[in-house]
Amino acid sequence: MHLIHRKIEMKEMNIKSLILAFTLLLTATACVNASEAEKEAAKGFTLEGTSNLVEKSLVILSRITDAKLEIEDSAYTDKKGDFSFKKLGYDESTLYYLTFGNTQPPGIPLILENGAKVTAEVTKSSGYTAKIAGGRYNASMQKLYDIYTGHEAKMAAFNTEVATIDPGSATEELRANTTKRYSDMIIDRTSDIEDFIKTEPASPATYFAVMYLFQKPEPKFIVLGKDVMTKGLPNSMYTKNLTALSMQLGPVVEGAMAPEINLATPDGGTLALSSLRGKVVLIDFWASWCGPCRKENPAVKAIYEKYKNKGFEIYGVSLDNDGAKWKAAIAKDGLTWKHVSELKGWTSTAGEAYGVSSIPATFLIDKEGRIVKSGFRSHQLEALIQPLLQ
Repeated sequence: MHLIHRKIEMKEMNIKSLILAFTLLLTATACVNASEAEKEAAKGFTLEGTSNLVEKSLVILSRITDAKLEIEDSAYTDKKGDFSFKKLGYDESTLYYLTFGNTQPPGIPLILENGAKVTAEVTKSSGYTAKIAGGRYNASMQKLYDIYTGHEAKMAAFNTEVATIDPGSATEELRANTTKRYSDMIIDRTSDIEDFIKTEPASPATYFAVMYLFQKPEPKFIVLGKDVMTKGLPNSMYTKNLTALSMQLGPVVEGAMAPEINLATPDGGTLALSSLRGKVVLIDFWASWCGPCRKENPAVKAIYEKYKNKGFEIYGVSLDNDGAKWKAAIAKDGLTWKHVSELKGWTSTAGEAYGVSSIPATFLIDKEGRIVKSGFRSHQLEALIQPLLQ
């Protein structure tokens, strides 16, 4: 009997142990599931907005793609004008737009990624403006947004002023001054955006500046943006997009590093273009038999004499075949700057590298070795080099 009771007691203990173990397993599983749920929830982003909009104003959140806006969510403002978005986004920082009601872009650009907690203070007046904060890169985006909207405000004021001018009574001086003011505003805006791309740490805002603030992306900004993004965010989808675009441009484009040239000099040595790094350099493709090239030389000589001691150099690349004629032309025209040639005429590797199909062909290189301008003539040269020498 004792043995039977003993066996029963042991069976009861085993069942209780199994029940306890199963209960612990369920509890652990629940904790794991809860933990996973919390992690999944943390992956999403939150966007909390305040505004002066009326209740039930429509707010649309769209992701910016290369070709279009893709609407991802929408919300309505409450009685206070507040709105919010809480959703699972992307692990990589991604460009978005906030637009309102039936308004068309441009809206409010911002950058969102999973884990980000972002705030937007939206104000509606003649248009929509906002202050965006939070996330990894919205400080940069806000800086860019302020640059752009600041210039847009100046342009709007200018257009309002111009609209009051009577075309019939406008003098030539007034017309010229108005045209110059407009041109200066465009130059200033472009310069400020370029400075942003150069000086601000790499972010999706860099990509936005390159791709969406001009009627079409400028080649030199594509190259500049690609270089900045490659250094700062090499694995970003935006870096990959800019890299692909820059490859379509070819090697010789404004903003790109000038391809190396290392050819023979008249005295039998060699001279590499890169050895002139730190100077502003005019690459001048020419030949002794080229009449238009020779005609440009007097004006170029005058500029060279004026600026050669201020950091300016000329790197003449001859497409001659005859060495004697090349050297004779240098001596006759009094060209005291640097000269190189392969003496292979149109089959010159340097000419092929720079896509030269006619001469004179000119390329202006800044102190860092980047192509600043190409395809200009001597009467434009001085104005181009002056800001680069400062």
